[in-house]
Amino acid sequence: MTFNVNKEVSFLKAQSQLITRKRKKPSKLDQFSSQLRKLFAAGASKAELQRWLARKDIHVQWTTVKRWLDKNA
Repeated sequence: MTFNVNKEVSFLKAQSQLITRKRKKPSKLDQFSSQLRKLFAAGASKAELQRWLARKDIHVQWTTVKRWLDKNA
């Protein structure tokens, strides 16, 4: 039996689509989306955005801010 790389990759990708779930609840950061985008566009770093959110009682890791910006900004 020969090993078909393309067939295996196609199978793995199809399997990944079946097991991937959509997020059921909105992000904590969605309520501040316009402010976060404006601050980031003005030059604020991800760590600075994290501190800004903490002042608003939204406590998240900077990686959460990074992932949110990667998807939404």
